[in-house]
Amino acid sequence: MASLVEQRFIEEILTSEGARLLKNQGAAFAARLRFHSKHLLEHRTVEVSADASGSGKLAFSHTAYQRFLDLKAIKYGSKVVRRNRKIHNRFIWGHFNSIAARLANDFTPSVAARIRAEIEKQ
Repeated sequence: MASLVEQRFIEEILTSEGARLLKNQGAAFAARLRFHSKHLLEHRTVEVSADASGSGKLAFSHTAYQRFLDLKAIKYGSKVVRRNRKIHNRFIWGHFNSIAARLANDFTPSVAARIRAEIEKQ
């Protein structure tokens, strides 16, 4: 059973990483794609939930089309060109590793004291 401080810490980490994921991936979209509509950007959401058992959940939802942009191949006559855009897996796995590292290493006594003070203010 995780304490309220640990639950809040997990929720903070997941929320900040979710916002960072959306920001970084949006920058990659702008650099690597030509937008005709803002459909890809507008239909991405991040939801965070943390429960009493000490586990948290970061749910990232997006259009199905986004996942396959990394794999898109274009035919120029008989030649097939695959464009390696690196706009999906690179960000998902990169942020997954960042979340794991932050959860393992960033819970220090000073962070616990800060969160405890925030909880007491409320």
